Amino acid sequence: MSKQTVLDRELHRLLKSHTQTTLSETQEQIEANHAYITSKQLKKLIDLHDLTFQERCVIPLQKLYDKHMALRLMDGDLQNWAEVVDRDIRVLETTLQLVKEGRQET
Repeated sequence: MSKQTVLDRELHRLLKSHTQTTLSETQEQIEANHAYITSKQLKKLIDLHDLTFQERCVIPLQKLYDKHMALRLMDGDLQNWAEVVDRDIRVLETTLQLVKEGRQET
């Protein structure tokens, strides 16, 4: 056999080998560490993005909603108050009209 053929067989055997070597263990550790770091970085980026999104969008919108909802409730109270005042004025007008009619009859 030629040296090239022997070298090719040995290389093929090493590449297809399922036994653990120091190099393969180191590579597995590197890959596991890379996956761990990537997942941690991704989690931190998502948390940071969520916090930024809340600060820039959610919280201002919530404040705006609360402000205008309070004004809306005040408008509702104002509407109720206006209806009560209108009813009282109508009662007073009717009373004055009845008094005038009573004076005219006497």
